[in-house]
Amino acid sequence: MNELDLSNTQALIFTVILIGFLIYLNHRDRKKSAQLDRENRKLGERPSESLSPDYGRYIQLASIKPWR
Repeated sequence: MNELDLSNTQALIFTVILIGFLIYLNHRDRKKSAQLDRENRKLGERPSESLSPDYGRYIQLASIKPWR
C-alpha cells in the first residue's frame, strides 16, 4: 500500500479492522431492519386500499428493454 506508506503488517491490520467494522455495520443494520419489521407487524400496517393495483408497475416496466 504505497499510497498510504504502510508496511505489510500495518496493511493487514488495517484490512482486518476495516472488515470488522463492515461486519459490525451489517449486524447493526439487520438488527434495525428486524425491529422495524416487528413494529410494522405489531401496528398492522397494510398497503392502502385506495391505491391502484397497477401502482408501482412503472418500476417493473423501467427494467424492460423494448428493443430486444
